[in-house]
Amino acid sequence: MVYPVYGLTMKTNIIEILLLMILFVHARANDYLNEKSVPKVNRVIPLSASNAENQGVFFYQNFEELAQLKNDFHDSGNLFDSIMSISEADAFSGRKSIQNNYISRDRYKEGEDPGASGWVWRFFGDNKIKTHIPVQDTTPQLRIFAGWYHKFEEGFTSQAGRGTLPPKMARMRCFTTPWKAVYSVLFWIEGETGYITIQQHTKAPGVEREWLPNYNTSFNLNTPENLGRWIHFELGVTLGEGHHSDRVQAWADGQLICDIINQDLAGGHRAETLNAMSWDGYWNGGSPREQSRFFDDLVLSKRPVGPARTGTNPVIEIARQPDEESIIRYHLEVAQTVQHPLPITDPARKHPKFTYKTVWSGESKKNRVKVNSITGNFLNGKTQLEYNTLYSVRLRQQTESGEWSEWSQWHAAFPTHWAPGTPEENRVPPKGYLLGHDLVPEIN
Repeated sequence: MVYPVYGLTMKTNIIEILLLMILFVHARANDYLNEKSVPKVNRVIPLSASNAENQGVFFYQNFEELAQLKNDFHDSGNLFDSIMSISEADAFSGRKSIQNNYISRDRYKEGEDPGASGWVWRFFGDNKIKTHIPVQDTTPQLRIFAGWYHKFEEGFTSQAGRGTLPPKMARMRCFTTPWKAVYSVLFWIEGETGYITIQQHTKAPGVEREWLPNYNTSFNLNTPENLGRWIHFELGVTLGEGHHSDRVQAWADGQLICDIINQDLAGGHRAETLNAMSWDGYWNGGSPREQSRFFDDLVLSKRPVGPARTGTNPVIEIARQPDEESIIRYHLEVAQTVQHPLPITDPARKHPKFTYKTVWSGESKKNRVKVNSITGNFLNGKTQLEYNTLYSVRLRQQTESGEWSEWSQWHAAFPTHWAPGTPEENRVPPKGYLLGHDLVPEIN
């Protein structure tokens, strides 16, 4: 027996309800796809080994000629099947990079650590830990900058419940012998949005406290626009004289995202100084599935490094997308990028301020676009970008239906190369790349 409901039979009513549910799910799925459909730049292809030419660089590794990690790192390690290895699966420059492959935590046996991962350490300065690679320059180091490129693969899945990405990425450290840390600066990832957090731990004599307050930045990695692309990161530590005199800085994608002064990190300790840098991928609790992250173009320098340099007609590589076959063209813009200094005592500096001046606009049906007068137009009447200048990219895409996506945020910051013949002492950081916020005296 069927019963009428508002003029319909129960049978037909159920069918209509099911159809409505299907339409609702389809609409929500389309909304989801539309939210995800804003394109992004995978990388702006760099000139070969360009960062090795920066003034102050004393270590550079892009893995193109390296057979094994142990051949150029003082310590490297792997556990189980979650490993760091040199791989051709993806790369920022050239063909090779470090791939950190996570296996699913359900493959670990009881008692095993599902967060296990690989790591690499590079020693320098007055590091006295005995390894198979001698430290070349044993001079104490009071100011070190470490740069690298990093990528979580497209679709990288965070932990259910906690919703977090792997927290570990990099750390700079002062070691005594053997493997005892005097102090460390940690470049970590925290929270459901995957914000970069700079943390400091110290046991230097006479310091105020072992754990200094965390500096949580506003740069988030667990977002559609930042997963699945190469991003440049940099960490800088400068030691002052005595207590509360150290400075810690961090950059992400061309932005100065952390600049804190008066830190009691080393506390004037000079028996050992900054002497080790590591990159690692430990993940508390383990990965929900097999997936990878990548590191490339590792740099250590006595001066700020900045992103890898390109030519003045660079090639932009757009990130691949699942629904790529429905995209008929991309519209791209390149803008000269300047970050503005803020008072270092101003909490608002956690939200960087920029000026973007569009200098080139073009279109392409392919996911590789060369910035020139054939693929687009220079809005300043020139035929190439300026030398030694910081730029950013934004883009949108059009589908077969004729609809354009929203513009992406400005991202994928890159500097152009110095003018030909620039001597090493004049190879300064690019115009627009902020080296530090304004030091404003404290008001008593």
